[in-house]
Amino acid sequence: MLLFTNILQTLGCVICVSAFILTTETSTNTSTNHSPFSLSIQIVSLGSYLAIPISSVALAFRKDPTEGSLLISQLLSGLGIGMGVVPIFAIFQNYLDPTLPLFFASGYLTNVPAYICRTVPQMYIWQRKRRGAPVGDWGNLNGIRIDMQDSKRARFILYLVFFGIMASLILTSLALSSPNLIFWFPFVILVSVSLIGLIVYLQGGKSGWQPVILDTYENKTMWWYNAQGSLTSVLLKNPYVAFQDNLVKISLVKGGLPTSLRFHSQADLDHFLATTGLSGPTHY
Repeated sequence: MLLFTNILQTLGCVICVSAFILTTETSTNTSTNHSPFSLSIQIVSLGSYLAIPISSVALAFRKDPTEGSLLISQLLSGLGIGMGVVPIFAIFQNYLDPTLPLFFASGYLTNVPAYICRTVPQMYIWQRKRRGAPVGDWGNLNGIRIDMQDSKRARFILYLVFFGIMASLILTSLALSSPNLIFWFPFVILVSVSLIGLIVYLQGGKSGWQPVILDTYENKTMWWYNAQGSLTSVLLKNPYVAFQDNLVKISLVKGGLPTSLRFHSQADLDHFLATTGLSGPTHY
């Protein structure tokens, strides 16, 4: 996964540089596709942006990088998503031909999968600090072993909504500056959705029932260890719960995609319900 994101982000930098070089050649031959900013400003904006993904790759380039370096690398990828808009406007403002802007944007968007695929170290550190307990020191759920159903469809919808809001803001800004780009928006949306689907496929391992170990339930927060040994938590403030035999379905919003928990014994289920205080209909 790290090799994939490093190669992808490096390729994105090469694409951005190539697109910029092509703009310097086309701007001398035409008066329509010409940025109002000087060449020095364009170079500074591009160089400032490229320093971010290059640093991100450098921090995650080692065979066995530390969690700290991966955390900084992931944060830099997120910063690159925001900073990449600056050279786009500085270089391609007043461009009527959408070819080079879209070529540059394809390289810039490689920061998105790089950010997503490096979330595990950040989440691991954050969860460990919040829990404040060593591995194996179980809480009031006593390390109950259950199976949890992992839905890639739910993860796909979450990413689609999150990055859809971000992409809509960028596309709206581009549409206002260059109305001719609207013709390409359906293609960009199709590619973006396909890219998010590929990221979800590569990120989460197998879909379906996954073994997990329940750690503790406190302050309406349930903690557990996933199949990879990482600590995870979810806030169950007012969840919607349904039961049938040894299955428990929990959804955070009414009508939302539920998370299914399968207990191996009635004793484990009774202990879980007594500790969490969750209740709901007996059938779903």
